[in-house]
Amino acid sequence: MATVESPKRPAGAAGADPNGKGSNFEEFERAGWARRSGTYDEGFGRMTAGVHEPLLEAAGVRRGTRLLEVGCGTGRLALAALGRGAAVVATDAVEQMVAEAAAALPRARVLHAALPRLPFGDGDFDAVAGAFVINHVPEPAAAVAELARVTAPGGRVALSCWDAPERNLAQGLVAAAVAEAGATPAGDLPSHSPFAPYGSPAAFAGLLAGAGLTAVRVEPVRWTHRVDPDRWWGDILTGTVLTASLIEGQDAGTVARIRAAYDRLVAPYARPDGSVELPVAALVAVATRQG
Repeated sequence: MATVESPKRPAGAAGADPNGKGSNFEEFERAGWARRSGTYDEGFGRMTAGVHEPLLEAAGVRRGTRLLEVGCGTGRLALAALGRGAAVVATDAVEQMVAEAAAALPRARVLHAALPRLPFGDGDFDAVAGAFVINHVPEPAAAVAELARVTAPGGRVALSCWDAPERNLAQGLVAAAVAEAGATPAGDLPSHSPFAPYGSPAAFAGLLAGAGLTAVRVEPVRWTHRVDPDRWWGDILTGTVLTASLIEGQDAGTVARIRAAYDRLVAPYARPDGSVELPVAALVAVATRQG
């Protein structure tokens, strides 16, 4: 069984004022992921696993690597790293996700900790990896700076983000269906992640370079996700927060229009057995901390 900790933040660690910029987005995200901690893994989490091996390869994870995973969710990436022989510390900002990861991860240290406030010393890790966590932090630049801080000289920081919706159709079809139905998010919900301005390869690279990291490269990763289309509709609702918020809170008629648009848009990806093969697209950025 993994070790679960809720550490105090050390004096001097980088971080944002919890009442400052981005705090509303942070609260929205944490509450949403807490509700989905028990449903994420076998739905949306299964799809995101397509980026795990490319991400670990980019980070140079091998036997003996001291790896920090941030935003570990239910632990799939950390489990793959353990399979490579790495010594893994995994963190997540949501206590319920930490509990899920702790149950899934043998030989791992699992902590409740949130970017950009990590309870580690400078240079504690040979590599740091985060699968799609950068999409969910309130202050992306501060988060990357913190990751650089805890990486040892010569070590790598590897992060993934989603590619543009027109390439990442597994999610993009839902947003397109919402637009086709003429719906807008209900209530006072965030319209986008603070990471949105960094979603292109050049901007993503610039984010890492801005933290003082070097040898930055950003590469596309593509795969397909085979799933029943009805199940995928449910997986979006039970495995995403910002995307699901486009649908949640709508009246029944609006939800019906969104669903009808989704059914039409997903149909071209159908296979003879009734499943669909949806294109998934991500960007993997990797950079090195200089000594």
